[in-house]
Amino acid sequence: MAYNPQNLSVLAYANGFTLWHYTTIDTAADTEAAGYFDGAADLLRAGDLVLVSADTDGSPESKLTGIADITSGVVTLGNVPNQAAFVADPSGGSTVDTECRAQLATALAALRTAGLMAAA
Repeated sequence: MAYNPQNLSVLAYANGFTLWHYTTIDTAADTEAAGYFDGAADLLRAGDLVLVSADTDGSPESKLTGIADITSGVVTLGNVPNQAAFVADPSGGSTVDTECRAQLATALAALRTAGLMAAA
């Protein structure tokens, strides 16, 4: 599918910042694709946040997406606010604590799955 301007609305506006809501039958992955929000380039601004209600006719999911940049009508999405940078699973070293590494890998995977840490 494609971006539908009728599905984008303002939730809050203050001091040059806008919190938007966008609802769609498209999947969250579709809305994160390059160019998806280019049709809203005249409305969105860098620093704005968009709460996306995606796949509303299938398996609904919500995502919070930041607007990183808009140049020449191209909207670039940024990371979710407060999302930690990617941390690789533990490896290497002269002393290996297998149980500790397994627990740490599980915790890192849970953070990535929850969207609290970048996937890569």
